Amino acid sequence: MFEEPEWAEEAPVVADLGSVALRPRTTADSQIKVPLEDESVDVAVFCLSLMGTNIRDFIEEANRVLKPGGLLKVAEVSSRFEDVRTFLGAVTKLGFEVISKDLTNSHFFLFDFQKTGPPRVGPKAQLSGLKLQPCLYKRR
Repeated sequence: MFEEPEWAEEAPVVADLGSVALRPRTTADSQIKVPLEDESVDVAVFCLSLMGTNIRDFIEEANRVLKPGGLLKVAEVSSRFEDVRTFLGAVTKLGFEVISKDLTNSHFFLFDFQKTGPPRVGPKAQLSGLKLQPCLYKRR
């Protein structure tokens, strides 16, 4: 029979920041806010969850809740990217460093980022690399 380790209660899993299942509250300035304290999370995961047009909001919120040096892991459909280099550049401007990238899978790209600090660009700066193509489903 499976028994949960002691650390499981101390480190609960919270729905991912981009998930539709987690309805983040919004503040008066319309920023996405998940119910987590600043710098309280070691790892944030976006797995097929960057479907909205406000990807920047998701990544900035991940930056807010991640501890210094925390990891942001992204797994996304490869066909959504027009230019991976531009995407990576935009994420680094939002306070992350690229730790690893795996572009070898024909269906999914995997990225690991480490939080380096707050975003290095102002809220009105345009980051074109954060516009991903819509997901297209092929009939099988």
